[in-house]
Amino acid sequence: MVRPVVVCCLGFLILLGKAFPQEPSQFETLLASAQQAQARGDFQAAAEFYRQAVAIQPQLAELRANLGLMYYQIGNDDRAIEAFREAIRLKPGLLVPNLFLGLDYVRLKRFDEAIPYLKRAVSAKPTDIQAQIGLAQAYSGSRKPRLAITSYLHVTQLDPGNADVWYYLGTSYLEQVESDASVMLARHKDSAYLQALTAEALFDQGAFGRAANFYEKTLALRTFPPETHANYGFALLNQHDNRSAEREMNAELAANPGSLTARLGLARLHLEQGRVEECVREIENIAKTDLGFLKVNAALFNAGLPEAKRADLQHALEKLPAEEGFSGQLSALFRNPSDGSTTEILAANRAATDAQRRNAHPDGALELYARGRYAECSDLLISRVQLLPAKSLELLASCAYSAGDYHNAQQAGARLVKNPATEAEGLYWEIRSSQKLASNALAHASQINSSSPKLHVLLGDLYREKNSNREAAKEYRKALELQPHDTGALFGLCLALLADSRTDEALEIAQTNLKEQPNDPELNTVMGEILCDRADFSGAEKYLEKGLNSGPRLTSHVHALLGKVYAETNRPQQAIAQLKLALPDDTDGTLHYQIGRLYLKVGDRNSAKQAFDVTEQMKREGVNTAIIAMH
Repeated sequence: MVRPVVVCCLGFLILLGKAFPQEPSQFETLLASAQQAQARGDFQAAAEFYRQAVAIQPQLAELRANLGLMYYQIGNDDRAIEAFREAIRLKPGLLVPNLFLGLDYVRLKRFDEAIPYLKRAVSAKPTDIQAQIGLAQAYSGSRKPRLAITSYLHVTQLDPGNADVWYYLGTSYLEQVESDASVMLARHKDSAYLQALTAEALFDQGAFGRAANFYEKTLALRTFPPETHANYGFALLNQHDNRSAEREMNAELAANPGSLTARLGLARLHLEQGRVEECVREIENIAKTDLGFLKVNAALFNAGLPEAKRADLQHALEKLPAEEGFSGQLSALFRNPSDGSTTEILAANRAATDAQRRNAHPDGALELYARGRYAECSDLLISRVQLLPAKSLELLASCAYSAGDYHNAQQAGARLVKNPATEAEGLYWEIRSSQKLASNALAHASQINSSSPKLHVLLGDLYREKNSNREAAKEYRKALELQPHDTGALFGLCLALLADSRTDEALEIAQTNLKEQPNDPELNTVMGEILCDRADFSGAEKYLEKGLNSGPRLTSHVHALLGKVYAETNRPQQAIAQLKLALPDDTDGTLHYQIGRLYLKVGDRNSAKQAFDVTEQMKREGVNTAIIAMH
């Protein structure tokens, strides 16, 4: 993307040279020589020709910009910055020096310095993709993910087929999740919103019992997010406590008669009880009310549902008559549920006509919400988002999220965050929406560039963190088809198989690839973990020792595994030392508890008590990194 800009500037300067008859020959000769040097890729020579030309015409901002471009191409950042600064001094609004000075600062990781120049470049030419991407990278490097997201979204409109941009958009949403979660933990650790986020993340990971415990904590507080009773009901359903689940679904409907989540929970309850026709009738009614809601929540319905019950539902759905436009849709939807494509969901949600939306009054949004018509509620409110008071923003966030309109839910959440009184609620909606948007953006990037191993590995990591191990394994296998010895994909695949209790398959893959890459630290780490899972602690030790050479992302985990090996082979002091090195990864007090047990074993009761006290404190605070389920 650099060279077309350089050529354009060169052509401009050659024309300028003809306007200076006092020294036309030498000046034009230098420009021609510079252009020829650049055409053959000799940027060093081109820079020297431009340097000489600048000495002749020092007042030409475009000429200094071209000199800076040549220095930029050869990596001479100091001289490039100097040339660009001089060009900007002569013509502050010129696109090229602002753009490339900003890009130079991004390359040097001087992100805060890059931002004003890239903003000026974007202002000069809003359709310049390189300027928008550079500005997004600068915002990301400056830990301003909301602004990075805005810039990347502009680029997706300018170049919707650019897979890399969708990838970086997805990672920016993840950065927003991480940023919001840090604020939530620091300022609102006792709030119902943190408890609810933790419960939802645990549910997504299949830890239904722990999720139910956090939902109970959430409901014990004075205020809590909408649908908490219904979500608790789903956790109870997956623990086969149907009576309590029905109680929670009815409690949700008592507070919010239009709750489609509660109605979907009752449909699931009907299916669990063998009342298949009632289940299907409820699902049909939900689809008629808000099809988009059903699209994004079919996966919730199916979570933990036994295969036999799924088969019963499929058989009943396939027998539905071809009416109401749902022929085949519902069967396909529950056969292959997903979080849903944003485009598909929004298209499905346009039940209200344009005229109805134009003529509706904002006070009607609450009525639409009470009837479960979330998409119409969201449409009505978003057109006035800049003027909405806090209560209406809360309603917009809930309606938009329920309808699968995660972008507008995130926007509402971001506005709520600005008000200290609603910050916790805003963070809650922004975290949830950003997680969904990240998943959608990365999946879209993978569709555009299905030949990118990197994207498949990242998607695999995301699915594995959400405990969707079979989906994760599919993505890792796609990456390995494209790049058979990609250690990140091999590592992830083995962990996904291990988590899915397919230990023998994981072992075979690790053994096969270690023959070809015996010193690879990630493969040694996963081999050590597999052997620990098989209780072969002596065999695991040599692999984990090699795994200590893994990058920072894995080092703490390897220390934890080595601590387990030493503890199981009667070396408590060495086990304590390794577990202490693993403490940065202790998110729920488990490692502190293990250290406490080991201190008791060696007779150090005071140290044991200190470790157990930390464990209890962490449990009380409920600090669980599961709220950052996408990381």
